[in-house]
Amino acid sequence: MEFTHPKQESKKVIPFIQNGDYFFHRGIIAYRKKHLQRAVKLFQRAVKLTNQEPVFHIQLAAVLSEIGHYEQSNDILRKVLEEHNEEEQVDCYFFMANNYAYLGLFDRAQVSAEKYITMQPEGNFANDAKDLLELLEFEYEDGALWNDNHDDEFLMKHERARVYLKNGDCLSAIPILEEIISKRPTHWSAYNHLAEALFRLEDERGFEISSQVLSEDESNLFVRANLALYYLKQGNNNKAEPYIRSIRIVYPIDYENYLFLAEVLCAAGDYEEVKERFERMADSFYHENERLLYCYAVSLMHTGEKERALNFVKKSASLGCAKSKELIKSGNDTSLKQWTYHPWDA
Repeated sequence: MEFTHPKQESKKVIPFIQNGDYFFHRGIIAYRKKHLQRAVKLFQRAVKLTNQEPVFHIQLAAVLSEIGHYEQSNDILRKVLEEHNEEEQVDCYFFMANNYAYLGLFDRAQVSAEKYITMQPEGNFANDAKDLLELLEFEYEDGALWNDNHDDEFLMKHERARVYLKNGDCLSAIPILEEIISKRPTHWSAYNHLAEALFRLEDERGFEISSQVLSEDESNLFVRANLALYYLKQGNNNKAEPYIRSIRIVYPIDYENYLFLAEVLCAAGDYEEVKERFERMADSFYHENERLLYCYAVSLMHTGEKERALNFVKKSASLGCAKSKELIKSGNDTSLKQWTYHPWDA
């Protein structure tokens, strides 16, 4: 938005108005600079001030998708389609298709992509939508996993439980995970998340869940990570060590799992290893994640790189990390012992 100066002779002072357009354009700048968390906040502000502008909502949904909040992104896109002329907001179907694909909801991804192509056969994303359909067909050419709405529902519920865990709301996650397990008794990732929720509440039923998974899959890495984190949280490093030992030699291809293991090793005090793992990754994988930035900062401080550690902890604090804010508030009074990390605390 351009602001014109008042005429010289009027002597009037025109107030600086921060309306929806202002925050939207600032959000675009942040987005182009890959400051995604800041972009989300600015687009949310734009939407709040100018709620009837669908472009603002769609851009917010796009950034939420980029930071992995696929369900929240689709909630916004569905609302845009409900409240505005569907034919003018067809791109929403393509964006929803991508989100569904990332969530593993492949039949819904197919429906949304086909809807986009039907409504906009020559649209901006027509070729991308066709590519997505080809990819889905290649992955599931036997058709066995298509059109299973019940599986879709469970995947979405599991994603919701993961979000609750990420936000520290274990009590909300537990009944969802228990329901999934009761109806999908071999859905091991749900067992692992349930064990995590129980451990975080110091509920020893987490051991029973973990034992059940190990009896079926003795090499399950996330059971070992949960047990290590539980014992480390209790201050029992000796019991944690056998699980940590098995984690040290694993380097997952998936970047989320790779960085999660780095978090576990940071909790165990393997700071050199943690620093090396972060430095093998492009910083684009963690530079907008306040928790991971704090983890990296802790490893840097314990390996003698104080200046870099302080820079990363400042960035983490600017993104909302409470632990980083506490360290900054302490200033020069901060001792090395205060630089600790545990993913269940971050």
